[in-house]
Amino acid sequence: MNPFLILGPSGMIAVGLVFIAAWKVKKNVSIKYFLFGGLVWGMATAPKLIMDYTLTPRLSSWAINAYGVMGMLIILGVYVGLRTGLFECGFTLLAFSKTKLRDSTLDEATAFGVGFGAFEAILLGLPSIMQIALFILNPSLLESLPPSQREIVESSLNSPTWVAAAPVIERTFTLFAHIFAALLIYISIRGKPHLFLVSVLYKTLLDALVPYIQTIINMNMPITLLEAEIWIIMMGLLGAIGTIRLRRTYQTKNSRESNWL
Repeated sequence: MNPFLILGPSGMIAVGLVFIAAWKVKKNVSIKYFLFGGLVWGMATAPKLIMDYTLTPRLSSWAINAYGVMGMLIILGVYVGLRTGLFECGFTLLAFSKTKLRDSTLDEATAFGVGFGAFEAILLGLPSIMQIALFILNPSLLESLPPSQREIVESSLNSPTWVAAAPVIERTFTLFAHIFAALLIYISIRGKPHLFLVSVLYKTLLDALVPYIQTIINMNMPITLLEAEIWIIMMGLLGAIGTIRLRRTYQTKNSRESNWL
């Protein structure tokens, strides 16, 4: 059992905290915008969790029986992608259009996006830390697991230390994606409504490959954990570049309007 694997979920939490601290120090925005982002993430995630316990298993079973493995992956990909795009972007649109966030500045809207992704990273990292710590402190718990599940868990806990980098990489680039989507929606309610559709499409594409990515992960081949992050890295880089361009364009536009007035 490799105790250093706890660095993975610890790193996820650190990513969230570092992003919040960095933006807080850089722009001196109120902490409430980060908290609001985390709250909206929770609101958008709740219906997805409910669906995972009710609709998703039935859809998966029907799809694989009707269309085989490949058909099931395509159907689940569209389902998971659209679900993420509509819920996450929909709740964010409501936050920016129906609350005091509609009067927020660009920096405050960015803080919202940071909070959205940071709280996701923190709240996903916490249970993973507790699970790994529990098995490290009490290895006998493995004996209580069913043989097939015990084999998977043991293989995971015996992975090389560098595997801990995979969740840290994933959370870092996913956070960039959340910031980009939030800014698209923030600007969409300021005269660019088509950008909301762009944000939905972007979030849909981000998660559409999740069912397929899960099939290529093999705990007996740790390198597959890093290979699975390629799509997230690509979409995260697109989000980072898009965020920079959106902020520059929006700031330049507002500066010109202020000078004209």
